[in-house]
Amino acid sequence: MTAGEDRWESVIRGLREGDPRVVRDFCLQHGAMLERLANRHLAHGMRRRVEPEDVVQSVCRTFLRRVKEGEFQLPDAESLWRLLCAITLSKVREQTRFHLRQRRSLAQETPLADDDGSSNPGFVVVDRGLPPDEQVAFADQFEKLLASLDDEERQLVDLRLQQLDNDQIAARLGCSQRTVRRLLGRLESRLLRTLERA
Repeated sequence: MTAGEDRWESVIRGLREGDPRVVRDFCLQHGAMLERLANRHLAHGMRRRVEPEDVVQSVCRTFLRRVKEGEFQLPDAESLWRLLCAITLSKVREQTRFHLRQRRSLAQETPLADDDGSSNPGFVVVDRGLPPDEQVAFADQFEKLLASLDDEERQLVDLRLQQLDNDQIAARLGCSQRTVRRLLGRLESRLLRTLERA
């Protein structure tokens, strides 16, 4: 057995045994390339709900679980890469089917603002206890904020307005809680900047 073959056997053995160092190296080596692959195959509308990072996390969990169970014969790095690509594309198809089912269909979404930035009358947020002039000022500021958001951010605001928690939002969007927290943090920073300028 050559040194290269011996090293490859050591990597596969480490993955099967769940060696943290080998698993970390595996994720670092393949993660970015798999994210690019997932991103290329996710339809534009799907990216509002599913990030390539979420797909790759699912790919790695599936691969590592199944390799520990001895399901794969991986004679070389090329066979590993082909397998990872196949799992990634399968995960993208699963996510697409999940989000295109009738009750979750992208076509069923109602945006908080129309494509031209005008507000959608179904989502007027006003505290009835405020005086009329403050209601108008709040509604105006809220519309400006919504107009500055992208589709994913508007959907996140809509779910938050429905008083869903991070777990529920992550389930609805089909992404990780970490992604939800990151998006909420970005929105909070933008809102604070908007309020400072007001």
